[in-house]
Amino acid sequence: MKLSFYILALSLTILLYSCNTKPSDQTQTPDAPKGELAFLLKYDGQLPSEVGFLRNQVVQRRLANMMKDSFQIFMGYTKYDRPIQVSKQEQLIVAQFFSDSDRAMPSANVMIDVEQDAIWVEYLSGDSIIEFTDHHSLPKPGLAGD
Repeated sequence: MKLSFYILALSLTILLYSCNTKPSDQTQTPDAPKGELAFLLKYDGQLPSEVGFLRNQVVQRRLANMMKDSFQIFMGYTKYDRPIQVSKQEQLIVAQFFSDSDRAMPSANVMIDVEQDAIWVEYLSGDSIIEFTDHHSLPKPGLAGD
């Protein structure tokens, strides 16, 4: 009698355990980047103008909310661009922009840390660099080569 009770209890335990386990998601690796900005990591080497980097609704919303009235001024400095740099290891994205076609001096930069879900923007206004970030407590990262 005790043996059948133990078998029944063990069977119920196994049954309950199998009901509580989550199905494995085989579409994502454990280290896959997450967050609303993760899709930008696939733009390595592409021009921001060709992939709609600044016109994308996620990026544009985040920049406009962060920069407020300065957003349109910033956009004036982004007429010409350079290919996007991505460090997949550090999950960093850098887009560099120029206000003139000779691309001698960068006029604006956007840096995105996908892992921290943080954005830094800077643009040159006269002799001053105007900077914005949506995470003031985080230090601005550097871009290491992959």
